[in-house]
Amino acid sequence: MTTAPALHHLNAWERKSPGDSSLVIPAGTPALDELLPAGGWPRAGLVEITVPDEHTDAISLLLPALLRLSQQGRWLAMVTPPWQPRVRVLTATGMNTSNVLQVNPHPGRSGLWTVESLMRSGNCSIVMAWPSCATELMEKKLKKAASIGKTLAVLFRREGMSSHTSTADVRLKLEAGESGRVVYLLDSQGNRQAGVAL
Repeated sequence: MTTAPALHHLNAWERKSPGDSSLVIPAGTPALDELLPAGGWPRAGLVEITVPDEHTDAISLLLPALLRLSQQGRWLAMVTPPWQPRVRVLTATGMNTSNVLQVNPHPGRSGLWTVESLMRSGNCSIVMAWPSCATELMEKKLKKAASIGKTLAVLFRREGMSSHTSTADVRLKLEAGESGRVVYLLDSQGNRQAGVAL
């Protein structure tokens, strides 16, 4: 019987940043790299991905980038991840799971405060979260934290929980149907700008 690798918890401050100066993390999929405004994921920025429901596999959009980042020494943090994304990350071929950190905030503490703190620390290359609320103030604080900590933040939101307007650096919407998956680039108002089939 195989067992999943052990997760590290709440020790993000123990790692040192290697200080990579590149501004973009390749998405690993040519069509997605072409869709993203800078030709890849922003190394220090806020990304919002809207999904139809919690069962939609959106983490696969990030897997090539996560594999690359897992080899670079900083934490890959997931804040209260659903079961499916957690398993996908921990079982991905080539993933250095010793750099994967799962954080489950205390019920009485804001999960978004935890996300912001992890980003500001500078010890995470990416912080992924599944928030159940959206506010303009929260997005502004996370964008500032991304700049300070040189961290990519990815917020996965279910349809209906994403606000119409957003200050995120990149907004995407993933739709899945019988013919496959389509990723749309959205503007700050939530309007479709372009799309690619995956």
